[in-house]
Amino acid sequence: MRRLLVRMTLTAALLAALLAAGIGAASKLSWSVTLLRASLAFGIVAVAGAGVGLVLMRTALRRYYERGRVTHAAGRARADR
Repeated sequence: MRRLLVRMTLTAALLAALLAAGIGAASKLSWSVTLLRASLAFGIVAVAGAGVGLVLMRTALRRYYERGRVTHAAGRARADR
């Protein structure tokens, strides 16, 4: 799952950079401004994707440990009150 998240994030970041570069070229901006915008778009999408990946991995780990806790708790004998 981690590889899929990294691959999707990089694909989205490259698409955002290409889109920003295309808009800059269509607006006839200088190449330095176009390159700056494209790199900023790539960076923003990459950081956002990394944040989403961390949240998803945290959620997956929490579910994994909660599932382990439930199975261990079911094996113990409980006293009737």
